[in-house]
Amino acid sequence: GSPIYDHEFEDLNDCLRRFQINTSVRMRHFLSQTAHVSGGLNWMQEQSDGLAYEGNSDLGNIYLGDGPRYKGAGVMHLTGRINYQAFSDFIDDPMVMNGVSYVSRTYPFSSAGFWWHQAHMNELCDRGASVEQITLRVNGAYNGFAEPREYYIKACAVIPA
Repeated sequence: GSPIYDHEFEDLNDCLRRFQINTSVRMRHFLSQTAHVSGGLNWMQEQSDGLAYEGNSDLGNIYLGDGPRYKGAGVMHLTGRINYQAFSDFIDDPMVMNGVSYVSRTYPFSSAGFWWHQAHMNELCDRGASVEQITLRVNGAYNGFAEPREYYIKACAVIPA
């Protein structure tokens, strides 16, 4: 994977505190899933051009250019105008609405923590969910399951119980 830069590490620490990702099991699952989605921290934004999201009203993409502007940002790929707006309101930063580049650079982990919190992932972790169950909630499918398991094993090695 890519190195983690100081500003990203600061955002990671803010994220873990803000969203109470503060137990070994929560941190292991969060870090393994974010590593998987971001390709080992190589993709701080979705690799596609975002045109597939253009006009997707379920994501709140109602204006021309919303698809590319609000494509997946950060290590969990926050996607869509409606989700960016919810994150902007939560984090109290209207600059989030500038789009994918700003969010990816400024809140690579906090944008993921926001989704994690909204999806009640800490509770799922606390109930003893498996890597498969966590991956299913994150991806909506088991595609590419071997990689999150590998990242989880690595996380277990560096984050003691």
